[in-house]
Amino acid sequence: MANVNVTYGEMQNAANRLTRGKDEVLDKLNELRRMVNELVNGGYVTDSSSKQFEQSYDEFNQGATKMADGLEGMGKYLTAAADAFKQADEELAKALKS
Repeated sequence: MANVNVTYGEMQNAANRLTRGKDEVLDKLNELRRMVNELVNGGYVTDSSSKQFEQSYDEFNQGATKMADGLEGMGKYLTAAADAFKQADEELAKALKS
């Protein structure tokens, strides 16, 4: 049973998809942020609850943005791991030629 099964292309593809996923999440968060801003400045304006809603949404948005940044970090990890596996494989092959 193999302990390692690495397909560099699949790892790089996943890394790219994670990075694109981050961008898609941030785009959606920006769209929703604009919608909430419009709401609390027009269709939902109260002395207290609309302000609290906006504050709660801001906290949510900050957390979701950090989550999206994590997707990019995972993508970078996969790229680095694929590169490291490829380099190790090439070095092992060279050692056998010596």
